[in-house]
Amino acid sequence: MLAVDGQPVRAGWKRPIVVPLAAGRHHVHVHVPYLLPRRIGKADLDVMVLPGQTTPLEYRAPTIAYLRGALGAPPQKYPGTAATIVLLIFMVLLAFCAVGNAIVAASAETRSVPSWTPTPVRTVPTLPPLSGSSGGSRPELRDGVTAQTVAGPVFSASEKTATMRFPGWPFAFRTPATWGCLGAKVDLADAKAYICVDETNPSSDKRVGVLLRSCAPPCDATATARLTTEWFSAEPERVDATTNLLEGAEDGGYQMEMDHFFGGPPLKWQVGVTATAPAKSRAEVQKIANDILTQTS
Repeated sequence: MLAVDGQPVRAGWKRPIVVPLAAGRHHVHVHVPYLLPRRIGKADLDVMVLPGQTTPLEYRAPTIAYLRGALGAPPQKYPGTAATIVLLIFMVLLAFCAVGNAIVAASAETRSVPSWTPTPVRTVPTLPPLSGSSGGSRPELRDGVTAQTVAGPVFSASEKTATMRFPGWPFAFRTPATWGCLGAKVDLADAKAYICVDETNPSSDKRVGVLLRSCAPPCDATATARLTTEWFSAEPERVDATTNLLEGAEDGGYQMEMDHFFGGPPLKWQVGVTATAPAKSRAEVQKIANDILTQTS
């Protein structure tokens, strides 16, 4: 994503972008759209354009997601290359150690190994009243609640699902059975986030990020409007007094952003959802977003 003086400019990888400008000082911003955080490799530069001349710039995205990008006169280097090489060397050494341990174990005398059987997940019908998110307790899925929808379908009773129960969160929610979630970093204060993917096909571009942060009292219209503005990448549509939605499509893909305020009264929490999927698979991520809305309504 490229912007000059705050105005977006159509850009792409590995091709020159020529931007006609008046002579003088201009501000250039570049970042790479992502999921959580939604902008990585951010780079900003003020440049002076002289009459009748071209000012060449080159941008390099970082090799580690949370570093800043490199922007300036060419050639530019990829930020984080040295750290990436060190990390790869460490992983190779770790792999060698693991292979060595396996060889030693295989050559040792045979010993009995206890068997392990997974314990089935049991859903509890009710969720205790929402309170602070301190501590490491895991929430339970609320059963028998009325399904809420913000876009698309909801899970049917016959679908196989997995329940996501993050420590300290005031709610649980469902995903398709093959999905899993990992902790994520997000550039918003006092926010906790996870990113969920289809673990059987992690390169399918189906991703759902979910964020939780408290809404400090008084969590009134002014406070919720500020948190909503911080969360969304563009102006959302107001669904109801506590829910906002932004949907879009680009290059055959589906994109969704949602936030919802819940707890109390008074309101206590903001949950944010950002989702991407191929257009034909958008129902999967819509079901997850709708289940989050259902479990927090």
